[in-house]
Amino acid sequence: MQLEPRFIEPGETQSLRHRVLWPHLASPEVCVIDIDNREDAFHVGVFFEQRLISIGSFFRMLSPRLSFSAQYRLRAMATDPNYRRLHAGEQLIAFACEELRNRQIEVLWCDARLLAVPFYESIGFTKFDDVYEVPLIGPHHFMWKEL
Repeated sequence: MQLEPRFIEPGETQSLRHRVLWPHLASPEVCVIDIDNREDAFHVGVFFEQRLISIGSFFRMLSPRLSFSAQYRLRAMATDPNYRRLHAGEQLIAFACEELRNRQIEVLWCDARLLAVPFYESIGFTKFDDVYEVPLIGPHHFMWKEL
């Protein structure tokens, strides 16, 4: 079983975003983040047997909750439910963290759905205890990982 993490284009994220994260939207074509094409953005996909099974998008963005000066935010991470036990998400984050360290970034943060909190904790993220609602999506925790 060979998983291959690599950089992907923003458009390659749309199908998994729609199926896993945002099924309430009309179609995959509208599963776009307004900063997907920003110069500092990058997108990572993990492939299994040539099939894209996990995605994540990374953006240089400061959170007022953290005191680090060099921060990146993870958004729209998703793994195909049929492939969740292959550790694709773990490999995706490891690949991205290597890239972020090369960019001299100090911390990666995200808004994690409650269902995903145990995953993020298992790979070294810390959470704030407060829970907040993201409209149309549900409750989340703020989480971060020092690099």
